[in-house]
Amino acid sequence: MDDRRAALLLALLALTGAGARYALSPVPTAAPGDVRLVAVDTPPPGGLREAARAAARLARPLLSGERIDLDRADVTEITRLPRVGPALAQRIVAWREQHGSFGTLARLDSVPGVGPHLLEALRPYVMFSGVIPPAP
Repeated sequence: MDDRRAALLLALLALTGAGARYALSPVPTAAPGDVRLVAVDTPPPGGLREAARAAARLARPLLSGERIDLDRADVTEITRLPRVGPALAQRIVAWREQHGSFGTLARLDSVPGVGPHLLEALRPYVMFSGVIPPAP
């Protein structure tokens, strides 16, 4: 008789748990997998145009003989160089703002992440219009 009581108690507990779960679960308002479309505010036209211009400048490859002036170029222009991504371009601009113009390809080697192999890869694509600042 003890086995019957134990089985009955377990069945009663299982039914009570299932009932509590059913009572506390949220009522779905839509079928599972149903998609609701929500209206989204459109971005301001000026911001979208500026983003499109920046993307077009980034995507435009360097033309034959075209060079980028590393003493004046912004991050977007510098990322057009081969093997230069946005993070390295930002470091180049930050180094230039802190230390002044590069003036030569040799000073570009001072930027973290720029080594001899990258310098050789960039040689045909860069130019320098600035003057090297005097040593302090």
